[in-house]
Amino acid sequence: MIKVRPFEFDDSREILDMEELIFSEPNPLLCAMIESRPMEGFIVAEDDGELCGYLLGSILMDEARILLIAVKDEKRRRGIGTLLLKEYIDSVIGRVNMIRLEVRASNLAAQTFYFKMGFRFIGIVHNYYRNGDNAYIMVRPMDNLTLFL
Repeated sequence: MIKVRPFEFDDSREILDMEELIFSEPNPLLCAMIESRPMEGFIVAEDDGELCGYLLGSILMDEARILLIAVKDEKRRRGIGTLLLKEYIDSVIGRVNMIRLEVRASNLAAQTFYFKMGFRFIGIVHNYYRNGDNAYIMVRPMDNLTLFL
């Protein structure tokens, strides 16, 4: 059974190992965030006690950001990413006008997932990733914001 819960410092090694396995370019932000021991916005998913995904988000003024989200390859397409994202969305309701994220321009699967979760494209950032790949900016308006797209 999948359980979503707040990040605990004891999860650090598993999260860092997962990051290296999933991404060709592990994000240095993850180490910095773990060291800062965030009080909110960092959640993990467990499947029978094994960590299988995580989401790291933050709030700045009236905008929530999804900084990182990952699910182990062998655990994908089981609703874990959806559970993580829904949990994060629920945690920011009433506190922000929108949720923003960047997604690799070549990652059609992730773009489709975010679109199904209510996110829309609003722009592009050239050379966003260290290897020169572009990123699309996607946002999900909350109840008190309307986007004219």
